[in-house]
Amino acid sequence: MTTGDGPVAAAPVGGETVPLPRGAFAIYLVRGALALGFGTAVLVFGSGFSRLCTFAALYAIGAGLVGLHWLRAQHRTSGRHLGPGLALGLLWLGAGVAVLLREPLQGLVGEDVLLDLLGLATIATGVVRLTGRFHDDQLSPRSPRPRYRLVVGPLDILLGLAILAADDHTATGIRITLGVWGVTTATFLLADALAVRRGYSK
Repeated sequence: MTTGDGPVAAAPVGGETVPLPRGAFAIYLVRGALALGFGTAVLVFGSGFSRLCTFAALYAIGAGLVGLHWLRAQHRTSGRHLGPGLALGLLWLGAGVAVLLREPLQGLVGEDVLLDLLGLATIATGVVRLTGRFHDDQLSPRSPRPRYRLVVGPLDILLGLAILAADDHTATGIRITLGVWGVTTATFLLADALAVRRGYSK
């Protein structure tokens, strides 16, 4: 199927055909791989507070870029309003870049302030996700499925709270929270990538 904005694929999900932008499988796969890589890296290598901050910043940048690309592609495909997703994607991207550059920015903005910004952005994502207004679950045409609203949403909030409370003494707790969040989110995204792939092959 094609539109004026380019080729579009349709994936049957739950007995209903959902139009998706071409490359949807790759986007889901990249998002899932990012989350899985982040969760695994944190659990295996993220033993220090500074390293945890760097992992979180890199993931926020990657997720923000991929998320914004996905929103743009979906807007072109279905005309769906970008809504809070655009603001949240830009916030994640900006916060991630700021935390990654925390040492050069130390003379202007304290590290604690930058981490708080990233934590608040993550909490905001969880709250908006819980309300159903953050519709990044593109395999559900009407509203996000419970797995994203009721599982990933609270995990976003928990992750944000962990970042806000972050210091050298809480590194272990943050490490576990980040790891669980990353692996859980990756499981959902990779499962959706497979669902999209099956839809393409039909």
